Amino acid sequence: MATTSPTLTSAAVRGVQWTTAASVANALMQIGYTAIMARLLDPAAFGLVAMSGLVLRFGSYFAEMGLGHALVQRVEITRQDIRAAFTASLGLGVGVAALAWLLAPLSVYFLKNEAVVPLVRLQALGFVLVGLSMTSVSVLRREMRFESIAKVEVAAYVFGYLGVGVSMAWAIHAGYLPIAGVWSLIAASLAQQFFVMVASYALVRHSVRFIFNWAAYAPLLGYGGQMSVISFLEFINGNLDTLLIGRLLGSTLLGIYNRAYMLLYLPMYFLTNSLARVAFPTFSKIQTDLPRVRALYLTSSTLVATLVLPLCAGVAVAAPEMVQVLLGPRWAASVPILRVLCISIPLSMTTLFAGVVADARANLRQKVILNVEFMLLLTGLFWLLKPYGLVGIAAAIGTGEVVRTFLYMRVTHNDIGISYGRLLAMYLPGLLNAAVVGASILLVSSLIHTVGAPPLFMLGLQMLTGAIALAAIVLRWPSAELRGPLQQLLGRVRSLSTLPPAGHALLLRYEVYLEQNHPIFPSFEPMAATSAP
Repeated sequence: MATTSPTLTSAAVRGVQWTTAASVANALMQIGYTAIMARLLDPAAFGLVAMSGLVLRFGSYFAEMGLGHALVQRVEITRQDIRAAFTASLGLGVGVAALAWLLAPLSVYFLKNEAVVPLVRLQALGFVLVGLSMTSVSVLRREMRFESIAKVEVAAYVFGYLGVGVSMAWAIHAGYLPIAGVWSLIAASLAQQFFVMVASYALVRHSVRFIFNWAAYAPLLGYGGQMSVISFLEFINGNLDTLLIGRLLGSTLLGIYNRAYMLLYLPMYFLTNSLARVAFPTFSKIQTDLPRVRALYLTSSTLVATLVLPLCAGVAVAAPEMVQVLLGPRWAASVPILRVLCISIPLSMTTLFAGVVADARANLRQKVILNVEFMLLLTGLFWLLKPYGLVGIAAAIGTGEVVRTFLYMRVTHNDIGISYGRLLAMYLPGLLNAAVVGASILLVSSLIHTVGAPPLFMLGLQMLTGAIALAAIVLRWPSAELRGPLQQLLGRVRSLSTLPPAGHALLLRYEVYLEQNHPIFPSFEPMAATSAP
């Protein structure tokens, strides 16, 4: 049986560590940024940015054409590939930016709001910035230089959102800048993209000479074109809710929905995306070794479900306090939306690796079919549930995500031969953890509500309760996927010279416990994970 290369394994582990650290830092900063901006700006500003972002994301998939994925997925690349990727990405960025500027007035026909036109035109500059940075960022990912990527992303967020965005919003709120507050949101996004462009190129210093030989583009555009189609379909599926709410219910309700969605989605996305971003180049390097692909897929997906499901269960219980503390009393209408989304978003996060495997193995046709099926399903669900307002839209998304999870199971089963029983078993540790965390927070919340504690105190106690409950069940009954990382962490802590003898003995006893006790749910061995061909 093939084994994973030590060099590849160590690079992947370091990559996960750095991307996770950057994701946690960005998630914390995102929560702080959201809390600050929600108090400086009104909900309509967020709704307008969501509308303009919807229009621009429509063009982003044509601007990128999957070139970044193509650079990472290819087994080998040449200097000619680099020049072709840079020439194409910059040309597409400039072209799509110009097209967005010219066609921005047409967005009024879909969104019914003329205020989005100038926002779209200014934000279109982001296409040029992304075109300039795409090649260098992709080379960093291909070379698995995730430490550099993590540092760039954190610094860019600080500079763009916390520096430019918050400062500008405060100046507008205080009356020093006589413009609408929505422009601070646009400026923050462009500043962040500009910093990424400058910093990533400084790290790679690739050739910026243009090349106009079609043979140089064919290998990249063949794969990248299919990825662009898939990304575009995923864009439509992921933004039908924004389009429908903005068109039928207005920018204020869209702002309420958008803040509820982002409050949960962004932290979860940051955490799981750190694994997915490392997984794509890793899966690409082993794409022809099916036993290793199966083992890595099952381990990664189970690990994500083990952690994300209990986090979302805690959020569902603590939603009223979370909204009041982080967003303020004006956003109370987002509480039921947040709770419904606690069902759909965990499923969306756990299917990330199924999509990554399909991308790495160039199984793109099945992804196209899946996204077309999902788009038709969502359209039907939105039509049936739209009379129920925001809650109906959120329920449609939740139902759609359940179905999409099974669709991805079908793709994974057909591509790499994992049985449906194994695919369903990935969720068992996470569901157990979610039940314990949710019940613990609910019990504490019920007791504290009787004494009328302040919302901030309530939220802090709920977070502490959830953390203790999750730590207790994970340490007492760790899943097979968590045992390895726990043992490595214990070994490092025990090696510290400052650790007292009593602590050393306690950790040693726990290591013995991990070795002698079997987890509730079995591990996924590489060969055992296969099903009959």
